[in-house]
Amino acid sequence: MSKIITVPFTEEFLASVVEYVYKYYAQHKGDLSRLALVFGGHRPSLFIKRDLARRIGRAFVPPRFFTIDEWMSYVAYGDEKPATGYDLDHCFYLYQLAMKHCPWVCEGRENFAQFFPWAREILNFIEQLDLEDVPIDALKTIQEHAQIGFSVPEDINKLLMHLSVLRKFYHEELVSKNLSTRGFQYRQAAQHVAQCDLSGFDEVLICNFFYLHRTENTVFKNIYDRGKAVLFMQGDERRWPALSRIAKTFGTPITEGREVSPTKFNLKIYEAFNSHAQAGMVREILEKIDDPESTVIVLPDANFLSVLLTAIGTQVEEFNISMGYPLKRSALYILLTLIMTAQERRRDDLYHTPDYLRLLQHPLIKNLNLGPSQGVVRVLVHKIEEVLKGDILTDISGRLFIAPADIVGHEQIFEAAVGSLKAMDITVSIKDLKDVMRQIHEIFFINFADVNSMGRAAGALQEFVAFMQINSPMDRYPFNAQIALRIQQMSDELKASAFASETFEPRDLFKILEERLSSQMVAFSGSPLRGLQVLGLFETRALNFKNVIVVDVNEGLLPSLNIYEPLIPREVMIKLNLDRLELEEEIQRYGFMRLISAADQVHLIYQQNNDKVRSRFIEELIWEQEQRKEAINTVNIIRGDFEVSVERKQRSVPKTPAMIEFLKDFKFSASSINTYLGNPYAFYCRYVLGLRIKDDLLEDPESRHVGAFIHDLLQDAFNGFVGKKPVLDDAFKKYFQKVYQSHFEDFFGRQGRSDIFLMETVLKARLDRFLELEAKRCQKDVAQILHIERKFEESIDLNGKKVRLTYRFDRVDEMTDDSILILDYKTGGMDPMPKDILDLEGLPLSRELIGTQVKSFQMPLYLHYLHQQYPQRNINSALYHLRTMKMDKFLKPSEMGDIERILGAYMKVFEFIIDEIYNLEIPFTDHPVEIR
Repeated sequence: MSKIITVPFTEEFLASVVEYVYKYYAQHKGDLSRLALVFGGHRPSLFIKRDLARRIGRAFVPPRFFTIDEWMSYVAYGDEKPATGYDLDHCFYLYQLAMKHCPWVCEGRENFAQFFPWAREILNFIEQLDLEDVPIDALKTIQEHAQIGFSVPEDINKLLMHLSVLRKFYHEELVSKNLSTRGFQYRQAAQHVAQCDLSGFDEVLICNFFYLHRTENTVFKNIYDRGKAVLFMQGDERRWPALSRIAKTFGTPITEGREVSPTKFNLKIYEAFNSHAQAGMVREILEKIDDPESTVIVLPDANFLSVLLTAIGTQVEEFNISMGYPLKRSALYILLTLIMTAQERRRDDLYHTPDYLRLLQHPLIKNLNLGPSQGVVRVLVHKIEEVLKGDILTDISGRLFIAPADIVGHEQIFEAAVGSLKAMDITVSIKDLKDVMRQIHEIFFINFADVNSMGRAAGALQEFVAFMQINSPMDRYPFNAQIALRIQQMSDELKASAFASETFEPRDLFKILEERLSSQMVAFSGSPLRGLQVLGLFETRALNFKNVIVVDVNEGLLPSLNIYEPLIPREVMIKLNLDRLELEEEIQRYGFMRLISAADQVHLIYQQNNDKVRSRFIEELIWEQEQRKEAINTVNIIRGDFEVSVERKQRSVPKTPAMIEFLKDFKFSASSINTYLGNPYAFYCRYVLGLRIKDDLLEDPESRHVGAFIHDLLQDAFNGFVGKKPVLDDAFKKYFQKVYQSHFEDFFGRQGRSDIFLMETVLKARLDRFLELEAKRCQKDVAQILHIERKFEESIDLNGKKVRLTYRFDRVDEMTDDSILILDYKTGGMDPMPKDILDLEGLPLSRELIGTQVKSFQMPLYLHYLHQQYPQRNINSALYHLRTMKMDKFLKPSEMGDIERILGAYMKVFEFIIDEIYNLEIPFTDHPVEIR
């Protein structure tokens, strides 16, 4: 019998292995425990044990199964396998060796964090050298070439000159610490296979290997020559060069027969426009499959897993996933990245306010179960946001940098939170709320602020995980328990690492920590023997399924090739015969073709858009089909066709008597009336329910914090002129600059960031221009300033209805001509100014008509209020645009004598809007009016 058994692509591979074991061992009651089976992974052993149990029909001691890594370790060390250690530790050992034996390699990378990226690449290179058992002499040749100089940067040449030294001392370090790596184990196995005692095995079945590293080749050839090995191969050397190389090594042809067996699967190819469309197609395919246990979904990209599970989770009763869930897709990972970002941009004890708020706004923090009720933290975070944005004006509103101590020490935040919680029937004291914020600051800010070593980082992570497990709602979401456990395990690894006490710059430490977190996978539970299988391509080795569904069959994912070596030049890899680019493509193509060739139904789905094109594997299959049919364009591509029917249901909230009573006691402002004018439903959400859409805080230098800063600055600067004529002389300008500097530092911090310098330059230029123009205007036209940032309230009678109104004037001037002028500062875009109100006289009124004509009630209501205070004087209002220094007056000079009629017309349409708001029969309908 030949010691190399070839299984055609079109046949099930494991069935051939089971047949061999049953025929030559089980059927003759041989000792199966003296049989060793070596596969690429663990999964085939489960299927073989199941199938043997079905055929034998009685209890038996199974063969001993090895993965290839386990077998190479067994050959190298027997059953006493050394520890592998943590990969970060190996990077640290290499760094220490480099500093000791060739420190010039570390020039410019003297600390571990700087050397860390190089360490990762050097270890990967040494791993490849060991797997291929490249001798030291070969590296000496590279060293000689490096002395002449490769066409790479000088520091890379310097590294290449000393790689043999690093590799030699690194191997000695592994031996001294009783550690090993995969490559080192393979190299040791190749060097000691001749001394390996195989008397415990009658045969070693080496199953379904394609490409063999030189170390694997040496080990398998030695066992084969000793008459102990049987190689089970799949495929034909006439089609696969890698199999041809193996055939030459073992001196036996690897062929399926006279001819390569033709495939007979039914191929369907699908084109999707994005990942969600792919998931929808998978769902539709599964609906037509009666036997999910004979089906596999292959995912070249693990990031697609969550999209897939969302689409098919309720459709499939049982499935098994082998590839794991990426930790970086979890809410806990996002939260940790927000923590690290906040720390990286921290200056002393000050946090960049957007970073601070993004962290607090994370759902897992907003829903923390702290205080007497779960809603406490949510309300507290909202109040902090309103204060920092300037919705609630305080001395910390608009600051670009904020210290946690400033938040805890700010009474107004907690008073506002207590009031809101009381309205929700939650009683809590200010002291309790401050304790809640101190807890949050400690876990998410303070614990990570002084982290300068991996040991401290591990401690902060462990406290974070423990706190979240007790106080957060993360257990409501799938996989969070396993994710928290994996982070905890990673923390233990960091705490026990060889460099736990090594000092890092926080930025470097967080970079390493984030890289470590982003590479972690969380295992799924499930049985590989039951249900729908969801696997990566390499997990399908040696397995066969009737129905094969492969998604993301796109270039870059299938095949997935590393075209560029980040550190070691490709010409070096070629000289060492380590260039795996073409070989890697052949390995992935083999795995893909082997899987689909024995299937009945094959479904290949790819994305086609501006960034993605279908894989060369699909192009090859299409070409084969066209050759068989001797015609082009014979393969039908099924394109995603999703029927979308959008029916916009208009939201409408009926009014209740309780709402009307609430509104009758409500203090209307111009802003609230304008909101109703634009959209009644938005008015209901904002003013009846107290909800609002949160703006992005401080992202744009011209956003709301600049407005809060300027209003506060102008209030302080001009407050001394109330009741006086404003004189903007040189002394005032010096005083203004002093006030400006103090306010700018309070609002935007004292940090030397480029964006702050730019903001300060722009603001200073605008305010200098404002002072220059305002000095001339005040000298010529202003007699005195009557009010600065003054709030007024009144109750007016509209047809027997009492309506409460509130006003806030930025500034009111008495002019030299005895008139009154109301100024409203605008730092943003142009606000809408009402059109001629008299155009509405005699027309049937509606909210839509009023919205397009009146646009805003701010100017008329301001004018109405002050006209009552000063009935004998001319009054006007104006928008003062601080961007353009343009002043838009509400009334034209020709209209000043007709103010009673104009205000009467405005109050008539205002009364119409109030009547509609109070009307129980008219619901709050989502019907926006575009106001420009």
